[in-house]
Amino acid sequence: MSQNKPIQTNRARMKKEFTAQSQIGRAGKTGLARIALTPEYNRVRKLVRGWMEAAGLGTRVDAVGNLFGRKEGRVKGLPAVMAGSHLDSQNPGGRFDGPAGVLTALEAVRRIAEVGAAHDHPLEVVAFVGEESACGIVTFGSSVLAGQLGAAGMKAAIHPPTGKSVYEAVRLAGGNPARVAGCRLPRKSLKAFVELHIEQGPVLEAAKVPIGIVDTIVGALRGDIHFEGQTAHSGGQPMSYRRDAAMAAADFMVEAEAMARRAPEGQRMTLTFGMMSARPGWYSIVPGGASISFDLRSKSAKASEAMLERMKKALGRIRKKRGVKSRLQRKVKYVPCPASRGIRQALDRAAGETGHASLTLSSGGIHDACRIAALCPVGMVFVPSVKGLSHTPEEFTRFPDIVAGAEVLASAILRLADRRVKA
Repeated sequence: MSQNKPIQTNRARMKKEFTAQSQIGRAGKTGLARIALTPEYNRVRKLVRGWMEAAGLGTRVDAVGNLFGRKEGRVKGLPAVMAGSHLDSQNPGGRFDGPAGVLTALEAVRRIAEVGAAHDHPLEVVAFVGEESACGIVTFGSSVLAGQLGAAGMKAAIHPPTGKSVYEAVRLAGGNPARVAGCRLPRKSLKAFVELHIEQGPVLEAAKVPIGIVDTIVGALRGDIHFEGQTAHSGGQPMSYRRDAAMAAADFMVEAEAMARRAPEGQRMTLTFGMMSARPGWYSIVPGGASISFDLRSKSAKASEAMLERMKKALGRIRKKRGVKSRLQRKVKYVPCPASRGIRQALDRAAGETGHASLTLSSGGIHDACRIAALCPVGMVFVPSVKGLSHTPEEFTRFPDIVAGAEVLASAILRLADRRVKA
């Protein structure tokens, strides 16, 4: 269990390693464009694997590209306590989303070894391949590990950098996609998984608190809405005669956003229309067609479904008002993922032991932890994002906050690696 003195990080080493990884796939002065299954990604994985091996961890890379570093426990046959995140970025993205979780996990396990702290369960550091959608599949590597993605799904998805299927991109990156089934982790192989991540929101910075303990990772409903009106001449067709599909889409977005804003605060509901198109798409033509995407997120699956029903009713009103047809198509559903009570308690205790203030909050982002929850109890610890920015080269987290996160992570996983402690 915990030592008498809290484990402190080697700050100079952490700074050096973080700077080194951020130069691979660099985009501009502060960003990253490091997509999974590319040469740049392979370079950073090789670099991090070298650091793992220098720390005395046994390493392996599985058939799709997930990287593992393992430190054995003093009791044979026990499941591992795993920590980590991902090394890939959006295109472009920032230096902190993902890498902060991998490097703090590495430092946590390395410092546990350096101070000679005893632990019953093995400790594993993981760098999941392809968490970001830029690689073609969201949470790719962790979905494979959880048995939720196989060869068929990899063949059906396109890897944007190469234009090939994700299945073929794995092969081109040096993996063996035919062996994807063998990547699945046995259910009893893990005791707990803890992921450190930047918050990607403004709550911690606004509260001036360095540590967030996640209670729930929100669920998401995603899909498309298509509108069909009538193409017409922009000058010849009077406003009162128009069946403008783009304006129907605009009406719907404004009304639906207002409904999401009125949702109770406890539901943590967000609604985003990230893709919009009007057809045929020219100055002098009233759009006869329009399409929008939607991303609806909430801590409550019931609340999301109720919101979707309200959205459908709004579509009915707008169809009548605008004289158009519409079709709502659901594509993806992610259920909310509650964090384990035992892991939350371990993180709360770790924050107290290390002297770092903490608060409880929910995660608005989808993370690898959501997939690993199919295998074992999971938890997440957040560190602040300056201005709440993420998925942008402007993303920034202050180094002292990363250090605080690493120290809390070290204390928490050491506690969870005691066989008397329940996850």
